[in-house]
Amino acid sequence: MPLITLDFPFLLNVSVQIGDVVYYAVTSPVGPNVDWPSGRTPHFQAGYNNVIKIGIIVDIPINTQDFSQIEADMPQSIINEFGLPPDGAFIMFSKDNKVNLSSMLGYYASVKMVNNSTGEAELFSVGTDVVESSK
Repeated sequence: MPLITLDFPFLLNVSVQIGDVVYYAVTSPVGPNVDWPSGRTPHFQAGYNNVIKIGIIVDIPINTQDFSQIEADMPQSIINEFGLPPDGAFIMFSKDNKVNLSSMLGYYASVKMVNNSTGEAELFSVGTDVVESSK
């Protein structure tokens, strides 16, 4: 399978690791005006039915403060059918659930939730599980 390199102008999520599966989805601007004025950030959407599996992450060669890369095995059949991920595609990853099955470990947890929105926001649910392991 061909190796493809994905470049990011920012740091990767800290939980991305070799062996994860990487996907992409083509995005399109949404809103009342897709020609966004200077200084405003457009909103983009990607349909769940057009998510394409790139392949397995085999290397994370560069990870500096400003730039990151991942290399993935992308089957030639996927390249032939869908092509390489275009610029502006939404890149996402998932963990192999055969390996990453554990929950949080430890005796103490602290959570800080911050709402930076200027509008009203509603939190529907916060949950956790506890398993007694010793007395």
